[in-house]
Amino acid sequence: MELEEIARRLKIWMEGGKAGPVRMELHPTDSCNLKCIFCWRKENLKPTKKELSEDELLRIVREAAELGVMEWIVSGGGEPLVRKNATLKVLKEIKKFGMWGLLTTNGTLMTERDARFLVKIGWDQVQFSIDGPNKEINDFLRPPNSFDRAIRAVKTLRRVRDEKNSTKPYIGFNTIINRINYTLIPDMIELAHEVGSELVFFEPIYPGYSEIDLRIPTEDTKKLKKVVRRGERIAKKLGVATNVRDFLEVQLMDKSKLRKKFLKEVEGIDGFLGVPCFRPWYLMGVKASGFSGCCSTFEIGEFIQGKSLKEVWYGKTFMKLRKEMLEKNPPYYCDKCSIVVLMENRTLREMLRRV
Repeated sequence: MELEEIARRLKIWMEGGKAGPVRMELHPTDSCNLKCIFCWRKENLKPTKKELSEDELLRIVREAAELGVMEWIVSGGGEPLVRKNATLKVLKEIKKFGMWGLLTTNGTLMTERDARFLVKIGWDQVQFSIDGPNKEINDFLRPPNSFDRAIRAVKTLRRVRDEKNSTKPYIGFNTIINRINYTLIPDMIELAHEVGSELVFFEPIYPGYSEIDLRIPTEDTKKLKKVVRRGERIAKKLGVATNVRDFLEVQLMDKSKLRKKFLKEVEGIDGFLGVPCFRPWYLMGVKASGFSGCCSTFEIGEFIQGKSLKEVWYGKTFMKLRKEMLEKNPPYYCDKCSIVVLMENRTLREMLRRV
């Protein structure tokens, strides 16, 4: 990730100028072939009536390149490969303009042909959503029958990549930590190594969408720390990259009051350095419907149809959100955000202090 470039552009804003986004997050579709028990779609099962057309998706890529975007996260929403033809064309267009890209997928729809395509275009990274080290746990959290298909896709992509003597795409797991799987963090790291994944990226559960309580009990704090330390040792031994160490700060496992935690981070810090989150100044998200915002979990924004990315990025809605963030009034949906964002903000704040 281009944190140095993000810091450089944040400095432009901090000094009274304006700069384009560094990062784009795109949801090609809200449709999915799985029924994960903690998914946002459980609250909103109606599919998006009219998703962005293939031409509109490709236009967004071209305009993003003109704005100076350097990296992409193509995810969901739904499962990007449900809308496979359009998604693969988007990935190819991103690489055509020399931008870095990450695809998040549940892996169940990825074929060997798709794997060969990703290697051929030089796609940079693929993150597979896998939440358990075995069928029993993963398929309970991610029904129906996703584990074997996802693992097969990981192995296939690694095999095809190795056949071509390529280092791309970099292969990782995305794992949602919850009360069912947190004791198996070390097992997830071992599984990743076994099947050819080079990274396990952990994220705590957002409990708001699940019908059952998946939060890690507060009384399990000591056990969680032991598991995290063991996972860290195993990752180091096996050479698997991971962010597991972040969870030694166990209060970050509770996402129910994340907005307050963002605000606590900047208590006593004034000016631009004191904004709770820098994302409105460097990230633009576009949902399958065309609704766009200036963060990852946005619920306030405007539709991209009939407008250029530049118009939206510098428009009234985004500028109002930035003004409110400067006033330490982040939007309500920050509670649904990620500790990854909180940690990234810490790093960027320190980088800005040094420039």
